[in-house]
Amino acid sequence: MTHPKPLLARLLAIALACAAASCSAAGTSATLAPGMTADQAIQTLGPPDLKDSVPDPNHSGAMAMRYVWLDLGQAGIFSANGRLATIQPVESTAKVTAEAEPQEQTNYAFDPIGTPLNYAFFPIKAALMYLGAGLNCVAGGGCRKPNLPPASQS
Repeated sequence: MTHPKPLLARLLAIALACAAASCSAAGTSATLAPGMTADQAIQTLGPPDLKDSVPDPNHSGAMAMRYVWLDLGQAGIFSANGRLATIQPVESTAKVTAEAEPQEQTNYAFDPIGTPLNYAFFPIKAALMYLGAGLNCVAGGGCRKPNLPPASQS
């Protein structure tokens, strides 16, 4: 008879491996490629954050649609034939201001009981956050690396 602890550990290991594999596989395909249609780009990257019309870089006087995905830092200009003509890098204002302003270093007071416990349970908390991000990725909610707090704050 098998004991429940090894079986549970195996199931957890398999679930983590599947979540990591699916998240890494899904994250690699989310890029713009020249020649894509607007529908293909939306299907691949999701709905754009911004849509507007700009002068077509390939034809003087014509207007083209520009779709901007701020999270990915990409903008695509679709020419009059509906195909992706130009891919441009884009930085969001939040990213620009975060890089411009230096981060404040906050010093946390040492708690003789809480601090060692925070460090002891941080790997468990990090594993649960990565498991949740992997499950979110598998469920189609988007694949993103979780934002972990410092170990001293856990």
